[in-house]
Parts: sequence; C-alpha cells; structure tokens
Amino acid sequence: MVSPLHLLLTNDDGVDAPGLLALIDRLRPLCELTVVAPRQQRSASGLAITLHRSVPVLRLPSCDGVAIYACDGSPADCSAIGLYALVDRPVDLVISGINDGPNMGEDVLHSGTVGAAIEARVSGAAAAAISVLRPRDGGPTRFDAAAEVAVRLVRAWQAGFRMPEDVILNINVPARPFDELAGASVVAQGRRAYGAEVRVEPGEDGTANYWVYGPAADVDDSLDTDVGAVRAGMVAITPITYRLTSDRHLGGLRQSSLARLLEH
Repeated sequence: MVSPLHLLLTNDDGVDAPGLLALIDRLRPLCELTVVAPRQQRSASGLAITLHRSVPVLRLPSCDGVAIYACDGSPADCSAIGLYALVDRPVDLVISGINDGPNMGEDVLHSGTVGAAIEARVSGAAAAAISVLRPRDGGPTRFDAAAEVAVRLVRAWQAGFRMPEDVILNINVPARPFDELAGASVVAQGRRAYGAEVRVEPGEDGTANYWVYGPAADVDDSLDTDVGAVRAGMVAITPITYRLTSDRHLGGLRQSSLARLLEH
C-alpha cells in the first residue's frame, strides 16, 4: 500500500492566519499534514534564522489528526525545526503560505513566505511558496483560488511532477475567483521598486523611532514576468534558486583587474 504524501505547511503570517487555515482545510483530505508556523506575524523576515537564543515551540491541539506546532521563531526556523526535529517520517513537499499579499519581483528578497520555502529546499525538501494578491477595493483577501492552486500542485505531485534541484516554486495568485483566472504561466521574476521613505517619531530617553516604508511601483511588468502575468489575471509560477552566483559575469570578472586585486 502506497503511503499518502506527507506535507509540511508553514507561513510568515502566523499559525492562526486565514491563508494557512485555508490550506489545511483543502489539503487535509488529500495527504498527511504537519503544520509548523510562527506563533505571531513574522512578515518580511526573509531567510532569518534564530542563532543566539533557543526557540520555544508549543504543540497545539490537533485539528482532525493534523499535528500543529506554534514556533516562537522565524519562518525559516519553522522549516528547519519542522524538517529536522518535529516530523516522524520524511516530508514529500513543503508549502509556505498562503500569504496575504503578493511576493513578486524584489519582494522575494524580504519575504518570510519565500524564505521559509528556500530554507526547506536548503534542508533537502522540495518546496513552494504561495501568495495571493489583496483586492484593489480594500476588501478582505480571498484565499479560495490560491487554495485550489495548492490542490492542483499536490495533484501534479501525486502524478509524478518533481521540481529541479535547488529550485523552489514561487506562486502568485490574482485576487479573483478560481473560475475567473486566465490560466497559469511559468514566468521570470519581474521588478517592483519601493519608495525609499523613512518616517521618524520621537521616543523616550532621547531615542528616535524610525519607520521604513514606501509604496511599491511596478518597474518591469511585461507579460513574461510575475508582475505582468498576475496583472493579466494569470497565476504566476516562478522558479527561484538560492544559488546566487552570477554565472554570466564570472568569465568577464576573471579577466578584469579585479582578479589581480592583490598582485604586487
């Protein structure tokens, strides 16, 4: 008898986040689930790992047989602790999300959702990050379409799909019902620049409190990018690698004066 797929679910919005609960609800009938998620909101944590203190983890009451752990650490901590210490059998796939808001373009450099997926991949597990855009009218975020995308990904995995080595899938879903999506597209990472604005407020004892913020502006939104695909109503699927060497520049830099930096 073939064992069901074993998935580890995590996020950066917290263990009680509606996007994570939507994932649990839709994926529980399809596979075995273990949930390890931050105890509280940890957005924009990137790949941060806790090194200089212990990380408390609380096991919560199971939900229809799903083991759920609240981790007082970063999203990347959740992936590492989950994979190395909390699961009792190998994990087939890690899904991070569903994030409340997009993770496109430069977002991936800061995203805790993407960071948790990358840490899972570094730890040897296949992984995907799933995010959904917020409605433009300011209404509540809908997670049903993104949850259906997660179901389709799991079914593809059950049918034999596997990810390339060192790659995670970063998936962004438009803010619309599933039957109104314009399909899915495998696309490159686009460009989203953020306004460099800093606001300061006076604090106590001579301190100053700084808030770093700024609106996002889409710079590269061509149709073959995540930004453009989502704008066109498509699910954007972007393969991301954590191998950061710029291979196309190696040859030129080896021939440049930089390679002779320490020559006498």
